[in-house]
Amino acid sequence: MADVSLSPAKGAASVRPPVSAPGASSDAAVVVAPLSRDPRQDMPAPALKILAAAQRVLVAKGFSGLTLRAIATESGENSAMVQYYFGNKEGLVKAMIDSVFRDDQQDAASAMSTVASEERLPRFVDGLRTISSSRSFRVFFDVLPYALRNKGLRGRMARAYDWYRRIKLDWLRAEDQTSPSQQQAMLGLAELMTAVVDGLAIQEAIDDDFDTRRAYAVLEFMLQRSLPDLLESGLRGGSRPM
Repeated sequence: MADVSLSPAKGAASVRPPVSAPGASSDAAVVVAPLSRDPRQDMPAPALKILAAAQRVLVAKGFSGLTLRAIATESGENSAMVQYYFGNKEGLVKAMIDSVFRDDQQDAASAMSTVASEERLPRFVDGLRTISSSRSFRVFFDVLPYALRNKGLRGRMARAYDWYRRIKLDWLRAEDQTSPSQQQAMLGLAELMTAVVDGLAIQEAIDDDFDTRRAYAVLEFMLQRSLPDLLESGLRGGSRPM
């Protein structure tokens, strides 16, 4: 996916070309690109403070309540500083989209990096469950309706989803699957797991009594039994297993 970094000057974004992309043809291999750099690494302390405050305001007051004045009050910085680092509300929302899932995803990725192969699927599913229950999804749910109607935000959200799918491939060590059909199967799995996490997070957000553990236990059961067959059979393009 594109590597997006935020300049400290007025939220200007620089986008570098992606390292690689999933193969569009049935014979193309899916290359797991290196995960993009966290844009917060380029931000000075006041910008990080403003970004964190904006997320709190968004969760508490919704998108309509996300004003420069509210962010300035929450962060302890003045409105001019918010504009200096992010330009306007849209620039700030773009920065949130770029960074909102980073901590949850990277914490899970760190845990996955030391897992033995026989424990990989249980830990993978546990990582998905942790992410779907995180505060990050409240930010995501508030931003998504506006992103769908705003071309710039929609493109930013698409890049975030691309990163989101690729980190799942990295968790599962998709690069270990050498054939194009196996890699297509792993990409399809990453796409499906992204939809599962989103759907369960929505249910948990609207129902205080909803418990995701049951659904994720079923997911782990299904993956333990079906993933070996899927990888053995392979997948070509959007077709069924061979």
